[in-house]
Amino acid sequence: MLNRNSWDRDLKSLTIYLLQIIIRFMKLELRTYRLSKNNNAVIFFPAFPTSVDMYKNQIEFLEFAQVPYIALNYPGIGDSEKPQKIEMSIGELVEIIIKNIINLDFDKLIPIGTSMGGYVIFELFRKRPDLIAGIVFCHTRPEALDEEGKKKRLSDIEKINSDLDSYLSMFSKNLVSDYSIENRKDVLEFLNNIIRKTSKEGLSSLVYTIATRPDSRETLKNILQPCLVIAGRQDKVVPLEVMENMAKELENSTFIVMETSGHMSPLEEPERFNNILLAFLKDHLLI
Repeated sequence: MLNRNSWDRDLKSLTIYLLQIIIRFMKLELRTYRLSKNNNAVIFFPAFPTSVDMYKNQIEFLEFAQVPYIALNYPGIGDSEKPQKIEMSIGELVEIIIKNIINLDFDKLIPIGTSMGGYVIFELFRKRPDLIAGIVFCHTRPEALDEEGKKKRLSDIEKINSDLDSYLSMFSKNLVSDYSIENRKDVLEFLNNIIRKTSKEGLSSLVYTIATRPDSRETLKNILQPCLVIAGRQDKVVPLEVMENMAKELENSTFIVMETSGHMSPLEEPERFNNILLAFLKDHLLI
């Protein structure tokens, strides 16, 4: 006969198992274009707290150039299912992504990740390096947060749940450069519109994912695929020198500075971004 402690342990194990099943089969919003088993595909990983619409200009450009792509939204963002728990690790998030894309038709992937999207790329590389042909890192960093930074980041969950609109308004101002705020009103307006295609559950879960991400500095040494590293001269979130140092640690990288961009160069300087992206893909025979 089971005692109470044994029953509690078994119930806890069953609950964890059921949560893992739910997470494993969580459906994400996916948009795909011209996928083929014989060709590589670009895959877009958005920045927090945006949706994949932040890559609107790149998606349109790749369609014009007939380059295959996969665009997705994280749990609780856009039309993706809401997360079943807030405390979702980066490993769990990437497992969800892999489950959603693994049966699609592509040879290998070229991930493009902005900010949080970079953390997703690092974890995807650790789990499935065989899937990756090349990488585009934008406005991101390899370091994990220290305990003070982690605690500060996790405090955002309370702000999200108490006043989401105020939180998003405050956050969006730091995402673009002062130049963009002054001269590209349409960019800030578009950004404010897309970051509202979110849920409290989705944002809270992503805050936890960001706050608890592992350190990826050692991972940099293992990435041998060609990498494009893009920084913003006026980035208020990730200083240019952080990106430059990251590029130096990569075996095969091209470092680019977007002069009038903040943290969102795909939106702030889309034409230059697109031209640099296409040149990188062609020069390294990725497409």
